[in-house]
Amino acid sequence: MDRKTIMSILKELKTTLDITDHIRLELRPMKTKAASISLKWKTIRINKFLTSNLDEEAMKYLILHELAHLKLNTTHHTNELYNLIYAVIDKNDVEKFETEILAKLIELSNKRNKRIINRATF
Repeated sequence: MDRKTIMSILKELKTTLDITDHIRLELRPMKTKAASISLKWKTIRINKFLTSNLDEEAMKYLILHELAHLKLNTTHHTNELYNLIYAVIDKNDVEKFETEILAKLIELSNKRNKRIINRATF
């Protein structure tokens, strides 16, 4: 998925959540995280290795999750956070997307570990 598509999803979800602040988006390599947010700098960081491995709906969930943190001004995973997410995406779909994202992170980690092992093999 390209940056333009991701920015389009971000714009759509900002409107859905009534967020008017400018939000920066960074695509960064991350070893263990799918995404994160800086509440202070209003910056969403997405694992760049996932951008080509997730479909649009899973990416939408990932961005929504980070925007919900921003909207509620918390990094904690509270009931209020999930209730906000569930107001946009059905709970069963959230569980499906979280499972899909975790599976992709594990797959990427396994590939990275295989490359490290192959380099270390004499």
